[in-house]
Amino acid sequence: MCGHTDQSVHERCSAIIKRVRTQTETCDELSLEKKEAIIQPSKRRFSFKEVDSIKTARTKSFINWPHSTPSRESMASNGWFSCNINDRVICIYCNTICQRWTSNDNPQEVHQRLAPQCAFVLSLSSSSSKPKPLVMDQNVGEPFKPHHASMCEISRRLQTFNNPSWTQSSPTADDLAQAGFFYSGSENTVTCFYCNGSLHKWSAKDSPKIEHCRWFPNCIYARHFCGDPLYFRIQMKKSQLTKTNDEIDQNTLVRLVNARLDLPRVQQLRTQYDLAIIRRVLEDQLKNNHNDSESDNDLAMSCFILKKQIDTLQGNPERIIIPSKNQMSMSTSNSSSRKSDECLICLTEERQIACMPCGHFCACVSCGYSLRSCPVCRENIQSFVRIYC
Repeated sequence: MCGHTDQSVHERCSAIIKRVRTQTETCDELSLEKKEAIIQPSKRRFSFKEVDSIKTARTKSFINWPHSTPSRESMASNGWFSCNINDRVICIYCNTICQRWTSNDNPQEVHQRLAPQCAFVLSLSSSSSKPKPLVMDQNVGEPFKPHHASMCEISRRLQTFNNPSWTQSSPTADDLAQAGFFYSGSENTVTCFYCNGSLHKWSAKDSPKIEHCRWFPNCIYARHFCGDPLYFRIQMKKSQLTKTNDEIDQNTLVRLVNARLDLPRVQQLRTQYDLAIIRRVLEDQLKNNHNDSESDNDLAMSCFILKKQIDTLQGNPERIIIPSKNQMSMSTSNSSSRKSDECLICLTEERQIACMPCGHFCACVSCGYSLRSCPVCRENIQSFVRIYC
């Protein structure tokens, strides 16, 4: 087993950035893989290949990424490093720093829009002209097997709430039916037509679809109805509630960090970084992961990213960009295409699921689950796939 030293990682990153900016130097003695500008008569194209250690470090930096959309994989593959401060990220090639990401933000589009001359962005330019692909969920082969087939239609589920025993006014019967529930006839207990899960003791503040995903995370209808971004936020919040009980107290944290300051790898880093940077990185590792860095390279890269962030911001938080605020003008251009995306059944909601095996993308979740055959080709439906446009 072999690996690069902490100093090597620092020098590699610095050399890459310097190389990208000058575009004139040759590869240095650290065996950095070459990055060069290729000038052609008809067009200008920039390409480069990163060393594997930097790609790996970028992916690892998103271990505590708080969002499901944009995903950690999407962020890393489009050049962003996580700063381990909420959802703040940085590109080490153009020094662009962003935070407060939303599910509508596209990491590649944001990077290209904010830093069109960034080396990493230029390397992606050849693929940027391709249309944005549809994203499918992971349950492609899940068979359509509702526990209560007679309650697949929303209207049938709504009828069950026309019962003197049902006295709840909030949540509404419509919200409960949309979320997949029908009234069981006992007190305020409702049951999901698909997974057969039952819930009761509802309060006015409860959201049926959120509670459905919280208590029955394996229900495919609930997951499709909520969509993966909301579904994963619900599951993440559940795990965070248990994680807070395991947090390290401040006194213990200080003691653990101090015990690591005399380690050889940390002593080597002190020749390149201020003690405050090293201490902060060690604290973050222990607080977020309850463990040390997996390798010396990981620790060195974390110090490098923190120093880049400090040098770029220079104490001015206004240099941090919120992607959605730079994107307002783009929202109107998408409105004209909304009509062609309407559910073929209700003509109100957006199309969200495709029928399988035919693959026709034709209905919202609520309407789609009431179908037995595809409304486009009439082929029998065996399963559904949730689509994210």
